[in-house]
Amino acid sequence: MPSCEFALGKPEGGRLVRGRPQVAQSARPNVSVKIMCQRVSALLLLLAFCVSGQEVHLRLFAPAWRNIGEQDPREVARKFPIIYGHLSPGPFHEGNPQCKVIKYSLGPYVTRDVMEKLPPEALVRDSNGEVPKARDFANWLIVPDNPRWLDYQRTMVRRLMDSDFDGLFVDSLGTAPVDSEYLHTKPLNPATKQPYTASEWLAAERKMLEATVAALPKGKLIFLNGLGPGTRYWREPERDSPRVLLEYVQGAMSESIWRAAKSPLAAWPSLDNWNKDVRMIQDIDKRGLYGFWWTKCWSDGNTSANEPGAKELVPQWRRFALASYLLAAGPRSYFNFDTIKDDKPKSNAAEYFAEYDAPLGNATSGMKEIAGTGVWYRAFTGGLIVVNPGVNDSLEVAPVATGERYRSWGEDRTIKAPFSVKAHTGLILTRER
Repeated sequence: MPSCEFALGKPEGGRLVRGRPQVAQSARPNVSVKIMCQRVSALLLLLAFCVSGQEVHLRLFAPAWRNIGEQDPREVARKFPIIYGHLSPGPFHEGNPQCKVIKYSLGPYVTRDVMEKLPPEALVRDSNGEVPKARDFANWLIVPDNPRWLDYQRTMVRRLMDSDFDGLFVDSLGTAPVDSEYLHTKPLNPATKQPYTASEWLAAERKMLEATVAALPKGKLIFLNGLGPGTRYWREPERDSPRVLLEYVQGAMSESIWRAAKSPLAAWPSLDNWNKDVRMIQDIDKRGLYGFWWTKCWSDGNTSANEPGAKELVPQWRRFALASYLLAAGPRSYFNFDTIKDDKPKSNAAEYFAEYDAPLGNATSGMKEIAGTGVWYRAFTGGLIVVNPGVNDSLEVAPVATGERYRSWGEDRTIKAPFSVKAHTGLILTRER
């Protein structure tokens, strides 16, 4: 079972606050100081719960706004030390006092009932004068930097945080509304009457995050979702990338790392895209932030179980995603793998797999290439991780001494070095005693 300890790294220079409040010049120092105090307070709260130093090992989180199925929250908290959602924090804290339960919020979207209460200028419009709606959800888009919306956001944050929740999760940030098919129609910038550019949309979201942080009570955490895949994260110029949002938060999530949820199971990432995802994990950790890496197999919008070869391919994806994450992970990196969106009778975002029980221990090295093969490995106290991101159909490698024997978790087999690693394969290996 993965550790439930909540690791804390030192905040890096300039990471606590680099806000650019859009208020009168004379007021800026006060706003900045308030944001700094909020961030320092939250980091001190994390420090109070920190017992694990800088060790790198498997850490899990649960995006449980979808619920945790029929599981006991006390048991879930022992396996998943960070929980997002609406469920009462009390049982999770009872099961694991170090567990952080983070309240979910919709970010720049509202439900219909809220939309009908907001002033018209707080709602974004498309070219037909309608409020753009998400394709897959009953959520409508707002104008992130509209003053009336910011007033609503500040009030909502104070209300949500007047509770036992440990912090706030701001969903659906980033550039998906303007550069993907997430919405039925494209939003227009009310200032230009033209479709938002990525940089314009991100600038508006920055103002929303600034207002959110300023309203956050002392000691509460703030995390966001919106990194997207590595191809979006590393977009240049930086003003077009979700990287510009990171200075306001203590952690950030990608829900499209290694694969898009609805991609066919046979659609493996290119080497370039795989490398961008690896670098994204490493960059988030280097910034002193928490990273939440969520891989979903929902090819038909709910599951990939109905695809040809799913019985073999879904476990292959799980080990590939898990091993790739562990190659790059730092002490603030968390993982989730999701195979069904609408589980019955209750949706379960805390799926637990046999590979999670592998006694790998802590990492003892960074990721290393095996003799120029394009296959990568990372050593742990109890074994190693090996990933072939797709350089060849199958390669024989020897990252350890010839003859050493390992258990391959999730495959129920023992292998001996040197061994073959197929393309698009991750191995979670522990030493046989």
